[in-house]
Amino acid sequence: MNNERIIPQIPPKGELIHLIIDSDVANEIDDLYALTIAFYHPERFHIEGIVATHFATGGAGGKQLSYDVLQTLMEKAGKQGICPTFIGSDPMQYIDTYNDSEGVDFIIETARKYSEDNPLWVVAIGAATNLACAVMKAPDIIPKVRFVFHSRCPQFWPERSDQYNVYGDIIAAQTLLQKNVPLIWFDTGADICADYAVTKELLEPLGEIGKWLHQYRDNRDDFMRADKGFFDMGDFAYLYDPSCARSEVVDAPEMTRNMYFNHNHNLGKMVRVYDIDADAVWKLFYDGIKNNI
Repeated sequence: MNNERIIPQIPPKGELIHLIIDSDVANEIDDLYALTIAFYHPERFHIEGIVATHFATGGAGGKQLSYDVLQTLMEKAGKQGICPTFIGSDPMQYIDTYNDSEGVDFIIETARKYSEDNPLWVVAIGAATNLACAVMKAPDIIPKVRFVFHSRCPQFWPERSDQYNVYGDIIAAQTLLQKNVPLIWFDTGADICADYAVTKELLEPLGEIGKWLHQYRDNRDDFMRADKGFFDMGDFAYLYDPSCARSEVVDAPEMTRNMYFNHNHNLGKMVRVYDIDADAVWKLFYDGIKNNI
């Protein structure tokens, strides 16, 4: 059925990765830290644009909240205007029925400028809605894109998922698995943690962006915990240097509406990232800020 599914290959060190970032920026603190890695490593990441995404606890205004926080982050990072920003679609309600938005159209229009040999990377660190809607609306882009989906739930692999981004749009996650999209299933990141006292000592003194990122931890009690996961940082560290993570090529499973995996179908191969070096992630984060403030 999908034997021709492309297995993503990360470009060698020293080559630019052209990407769109799809993020529920207002939902969690880790998105802010993850985007900072991409902003401050222009030697590796060329950001074509950023799509602000809904999130399960954000309600009808979640997309706008994400967009607003994104603008603040870009201002604090001194990155206003480096790329266009868009608001994405509402969650999918039915299989094979996509929802339109400026964000989805941007993914499609940008992907069509690329090719199978020179693909566009799309990194989703929120629900997979906009990625799934883009390939539903324009299946011609499939060989021209490489999708990275933060779907971290390694404790239940290969039986099922119980992950926030997956739950945020189950139909979208099903679509990524069942369609022919070149897919990296990013299934790790919980160990990327930092004590509040550490970010106060190391991050807060690093200019306006460092101060703002550290003080953002004061917004919620769980952000201040020593075991708070900065999960999404791992996706960009892995793309920057795959040697900091462990991955495997696996059969892409089908997923039920209850988020259980069915491995009895031939849906081609995907890459699953299942472990990452948290120290390497934090080094990349700090080096980027120090070299750019």
